Amino acid sequence: MKNIQKQIKDREMIPVLVLFKQVGDFILGDSIKEYLDRFEFSIDDMSDDKVTPVICYTFSNPEITLFVEIDGIIDYIECYEELLYKGVNLIGLSVQQFSNHVEDDYSDEDRLYVNEEDVRYVYEFNQVGLQVWAKGKLGVIDSVVVYRKEHYAD
Repeated sequence: MKNIQKQIKDREMIPVLVLFKQVGDFILGDSIKEYLDRFEFSIDDMSDDKVTPVICYTFSNPEITLFVEIDGIIDYIECYEELLYKGVNLIGLSVQQFSNHVEDDYSDEDRLYVNEEDVRYVYEFNQVGLQVWAKGKLGVIDSVVVYRKEHYAD
């Protein structure tokens, strides 16, 4: 039984996006406890953060981080290598290609300085619940954040 469980933990997950709902096997709004026996994660506890107290569970194949609220609920998911939607990997597209593919225009654009040489542009696609991080203005996307519908409730 241990060999079977290890094989399951080591397997590669296919990160197919279902808007506002899930990435691959990970379902937004689920308890992280549902996944701890099935997947291996590295954990970064940021629960003392005053702005966004979360615990980050990072899965490595492909690299995905689950941002989990203090009560153990998966709030949002960030993908860094691969995120498939309608048969296309959204990571690596330009912002314009992404916009065309998801059939939504971005509503907000922010510029964030990671360090002196590294600037990221962040775009909000509210109608599909996605936030994209790109290198350069309207550049190549290097990560996508997937949100629940509740994230956009007033």
